[in-house]
Amino acid sequence: MHLSTALLGLASLVSPSLAVMSDYDGLPWDGRQIQQNGGSNGNLADYVTVQHQGRPEGYNDDGGVLAIGVDDKAIFSTSTNARRSDLFRIIEGDSGSTTFYRASFMKGEAFLNSYDWQLIFVGSGVFEIGVNASKTPAQVYCRNKGTDAAKWSTEFVPGTWYNFGAGVEKAADGTNTAVEFCTSTGQDELKFNMKTQVEGSLLARDEFHIGPATALSSGSSAMNAQQDVVSFNGISAESTPIGAGAPTPAPSQDAEPIPGSTAGEARSFSFNGRK
Repeated sequence: MHLSTALLGLASLVSPSLAVMSDYDGLPWDGRQIQQNGGSNGNLADYVTVQHQGRPEGYNDDGGVLAIGVDDKAIFSTSTNARRSDLFRIIEGDSGSTTFYRASFMKGEAFLNSYDWQLIFVGSGVFEIGVNASKTPAQVYCRNKGTDAAKWSTEFVPGTWYNFGAGVEKAADGTNTAVEFCTSTGQDELKFNMKTQVEGSLLARDEFHIGPATALSSGSSAMNAQQDVVSFNGISAESTPIGAGAPTPAPSQDAEPIPGSTAGEARSFSFNGRK
């Protein structure tokens, strides 16, 4: 499953300032572009909740949790063949660096809607992390470039925190893109899982998406009236020199956080005060 990058999530425009925030400051986006279905039912508050110390043991220097729900009304504009409530920010990369994306997710119960859900992904499709709830048992997966074949998968267990890191850099051949996946569960530190190569040059700008998104085929069963809610934690995007290795469990000493940009975009983001 691959969703077109032209389909925007609930909040595609973000605040121009990324000053370090206290635990109780406002969200790091301004909530614009929330209209869905041509109406006013796409209010951010209907889908997104920030839980202070929702993961009290913390991970990736973050104890906060972003809970994002999705339901049958989560339709952007006229794109009725998809349901999505993902949020994204623009990330600007550097051909001489590795951009290392991190995020964790957890769902307390089995999915009510048995679809293939993307949960953590970039707009280019260089990497996609999600849960295919249409399978029995449901499978957590890592994919590349919109293919249905998982590069890695494991059985989805409700209530488990799944931690991911994806290092994206220019491949050794200078033409394509290399992706390094790191995975762990619970409080375990990230460990190298695999490295794969994706056809196509490294993009200078990409969209880092967090939140549930799925494509519906004709004849798909109706969505459950109750929302599916997924919790996210430890979200970050950082730049390290190529060959420096993944910043695990935190950025390496030589890593350089990507500074915030202006004009409604941001190059790195998190919540709970972490840059």
